[in-house]
Amino acid sequence: MTNSLANVKNNYTKIAGITYALIIIIAMFPSMIFDIGSLLKAENAANNMVGKEGLFRIAIAVEFLMFVLVMVLSWALYALLKPVNKNLALLGLIFRFGEALLGCVVIMFILTILIFLSGAEYLQAFEPAQLQALARSFLKLYGVGYDILLFIMGVGGVVYCYLFYISSYIPRVLSIWGMITYSTMVVYGFVNIAVHNAPSELAYAMAPGALFELTIGLWLVFKGISVNQNQTTSTE
Repeated sequence: MTNSLANVKNNYTKIAGITYALIIIIAMFPSMIFDIGSLLKAENAANNMVGKEGLFRIAIAVEFLMFVLVMVLSWALYALLKPVNKNLALLGLIFRFGEALLGCVVIMFILTILIFLSGAEYLQAFEPAQLQALARSFLKLYGVGYDILLFIMGVGGVVYCYLFYISSYIPRVLSIWGMITYSTMVVYGFVNIAVHNAPSELAYAMAPGALFELTIGLWLVFKGISVNQNQTTSTE
């Protein structure tokens, strides 16, 4: 029975590690093609779309896949950390899964921008300037959505890293690094919501976040977790 439980934990550990790493790798892919925000902030966004909609859609589809993987990661981390503290693991699941759902909504904003700039016949009821204004408005919503997403992601990340810390499944220094980097996401998201035109330099504080997720992903895949046989399930 003990070996069976260990195998189950090992499976969740591998799934969590692989999805952690894949999310970071996939997250870098759209920016390697182009910067969606920079292109659409140009004076004539419609001209920027000429001959590029296919690339936009590929980048958006990849980003959608990333959020699907976040759903898988949320489930795997909940299953892995539930024996440590069921209630906190559930809290982490709610926030990280909420991050994924909000990410899908944000993707809908970008797809709506593509619709406005598609030149479809039914859009001739609008003046070009009106379509540009609508596209930029949804681009703003895209940015705001990401600010909210980062806040929610940060809270869920802090909770899961705290559970890793108290369980000693992974080195505590790695758990502390995670709690710090996810806390910067909470602060960054909240400041951008609360303050108009918040300093863009704040984004640099989140730079170690991607490195942390890649590091913990590789650790879980290749090192696994250290399980104390005396650990018992907690619901406090």
